[in-house]
Amino acid sequence: MIFQIVELVIAILIYIFLIAFLSIIGIALIISFFIINWDDRSQLIEKKFRLYIISTVPSVVILILVPLPSSISENVGIIIVLNLIIAVVSSFVVKTIALKKIRYEELSRIKELERGKTLLEIKDLKVYYPLLGGLLKRQIGAVKAVDGISFNINTGETLGLVGESGCGKSTVAKAILNLVEKKEGEILFDNKVLSEVFTSYLRQKIQMVFQDPDASLNPRLKVVDIIAEPLKNLLGITKKTKIRSYVLNLMEEVSLKREHLDRFPHEFSGGQKQRIIIARALASNPELIILDEPTSALDVSVQAQILNLLKVLQKKYGYGYLFITHNLSVVNHIADRIAVMYLGRFVEIGTVDQIFKNPTHPYTRALLASRSEIDPYNDEIKFIIKGEVPSPINPPPGCPFNPRCTSDARTKACEFETPNKIKIEDNHFIWCNMKILTE
Repeated sequence: MIFQIVELVIAILIYIFLIAFLSIIGIALIISFFIINWDDRSQLIEKKFRLYIISTVPSVVILILVPLPSSISENVGIIIVLNLIIAVVSSFVVKTIALKKIRYEELSRIKELERGKTLLEIKDLKVYYPLLGGLLKRQIGAVKAVDGISFNINTGETLGLVGESGCGKSTVAKAILNLVEKKEGEILFDNKVLSEVFTSYLRQKIQMVFQDPDASLNPRLKVVDIIAEPLKNLLGITKKTKIRSYVLNLMEEVSLKREHLDRFPHEFSGGQKQRIIIARALASNPELIILDEPTSALDVSVQAQILNLLKVLQKKYGYGYLFITHNLSVVNHIADRIAVMYLGRFVEIGTVDQIFKNPTHPYTRALLASRSEIDPYNDEIKFIIKGEVPSPINPPPGCPFNPRCTSDARTKACEFETPNKIKIEDNHFIWCNMKILTE
């Protein structure tokens, strides 16, 4: 009987000790998690889980090697206090070592890129938005926003992405930035497949300029703090003098002055706000810049200034641009190649001269014919594309443009056969089934 009681007491003590042991290790892990993620520079640290484990190793060693006092209460109290101290110290040491091993980019100047290098390559990209219905919210369909497109962008090159509203242009940009999940296809940046986790390196190298400058700027921050965000969060720069010096260089690149450093966004015009956003995009030395209708909210004269600024920066540093717009005059001014989208698919792609001087696909011809031009002697609209854009939930079979196509070369195959990729000339392709083009 006595032995059974002793065994029970020992089992209870072991059980209590194990609970205390696991609790202390848990506390050490929580402490290391908060300390390692304490400031903005922690975003640059990779493989943080390993750091959490390394930070708790001293606590485990203390639990194993330190002699236990005779009293259980004293044992738990001493171990908890000792491990709190050890966890804090070890976490700070591990984080300091990890931060010192990060290789920050040289901030002396914006780097010039190697010309002609393939920056971005997209292969058969598909992005579908699920439609949910019923009590259980099951998927009953999908919006086929992007339905199998492929293209590439090189350094020093601008690809213009044009099409009607709702054709999937902005979804392509979101897929590149990993803001929406792709259904199929590959996105390669610098010959490497983009992972599901958008790393700090990709956040540096791929930047975006949004359509609305007011929605892109924090009204509570000064300009110097807005432009400095990538320097702090992506490059780990914390010295105020170095930040102000580099921000001033960036502002000079976009034709802003020193006195603008300490002003708030509401004190600037629309064009100046867009320049601030461009400067922020340049802060992390990017290689690819996605511009989602960056001039649509600006006056015509200011649009020209921003477009010329983008061209100057590209010529100087070799950036690759994906320029999304529905304004054909703008894309004619800035782009090197143009991809025409309709209902989530490409219908034609080629150089600017090929698209504007030799448009081949019926939709491209219709799009160019329907653009507005100022003519004081003729106030009539010259051309209107008939019909409505089909629903991307249930697109028509065959060519997506066939319900609205008025071309004389239209055939029965357009209604049920997937369009073929046809080469018109070097670097000029269309997706069509018309007789006149296949003969």
